[in-house]
Amino acid sequence: MNDDTTSLTADTSELQRRLRNPYGVKWTQFDSEVIPMWIADMDFGVGEAITEALCDAVGGFGLGYSRQSLYDGVIEALVKRYQTKFDTNLDPNLSLLSTDVVQAIYLALSTLSELGEKIVVQSPIYPPFIDAIRDLKREVLYNNLRETEVGFFPDMENLEVLCADQATRVLLLCNPHNPTGRVFTELELNEIAAIAARHHVVVVVDEIHAEIAYAPHRHLPFSKVAAKFGTEYILLTSASKAFNLAGLRCAVANFSSKRLLARYNSLPFHMRGAVSNLGMVGTIAAWNSGDSWLKGVMAQLGSNRTYISEFIAERCAGIGYHQPEGTYLAWLDFGKVTALDDPAERIGEVARVALSHGVTFGPGGTGRARLNFATSSANLQAGLERIAASLPLL
Repeated sequence: MNDDTTSLTADTSELQRRLRNPYGVKWTQFDSEVIPMWIADMDFGVGEAITEALCDAVGGFGLGYSRQSLYDGVIEALVKRYQTKFDTNLDPNLSLLSTDVVQAIYLALSTLSELGEKIVVQSPIYPPFIDAIRDLKREVLYNNLRETEVGFFPDMENLEVLCADQATRVLLLCNPHNPTGRVFTELELNEIAAIAARHHVVVVVDEIHAEIAYAPHRHLPFSKVAAKFGTEYILLTSASKAFNLAGLRCAVANFSSKRLLARYNSLPFHMRGAVSNLGMVGTIAAWNSGDSWLKGVMAQLGSNRTYISEFIAERCAGIGYHQPEGTYLAWLDFGKVTALDDPAERIGEVARVALSHGVTFGPGGTGRARLNFATSSANLQAGLERIAASLPLL
């Protein structure tokens, strides 16, 4: 990445103009005085290889009906990516495209469970997990992560109890975990897979942040551990987080068996909706040709991650914070500096910094807020300075 994509200057700068474009929501949801650190978009644009591929598609009459080879190309790119990055084999014949991971979660829950049946989530959790369960009239079971002095950990004893419930059908797993940033270990994933297998619970795992992990932590695909226990799963992922492509709407679902694939396919194709040509073109370009850009992004994110830790230790000691092992999300605990259930609301008013509201992440979200640090060093510093100055007013 060059300096244009990693520095934020005055509101009159070209970069500010691009960030406040008429297409995206992150920089336009609030007025120009607010620093947006909420929704999970990065402020780095997209890689040159992706831009070139998209421009070629648009300028080359690529907006008609798509060819099957383009669809297959996305799956081939994912299979190659998982083999190269994670030493994991995925069966291309057990894979389908979806417009995004959230849509695939809705489809999975619709086809794997019935009204009133139970779905387990590990809270605090990305709000659409909870929304999907409630929208589909299933029951949410919270397997709350345990917080210790060194981070968040799955409560395996409670998970065993919840999965043993006769009405439990699915465990929604998020790894790397949003919002805590945990990258679950092989030991943890083994235990989760074993529990799910014992109770015939299907694991629907969101691995959308798989490529955003900081050494020595490394993402381990759930499919790799599931095979040891015969655990049934649906693996969901997309290039959207690592390559900043959320608006292109393209994701992949990979299934552990033909049986699960058939159940998912029980909803007609046209009811599920097709992925756009540009979504597929951009995704292929990202997975096949985006490594150089991603390397630069990871360097910036790693620097930002360290800066947050140092800033909080020096200037905001009252804020609880565990350095994330993956993702570009910081999960902040304001419980020692305010009695407010939703500090993000007050921080938005006083500091003019937009954070994600912790209360929407389920149990464990009260008194907390999520900060997106996929931005420039200067912008991150400005946001944290404002938050620090606002603490006496919370």
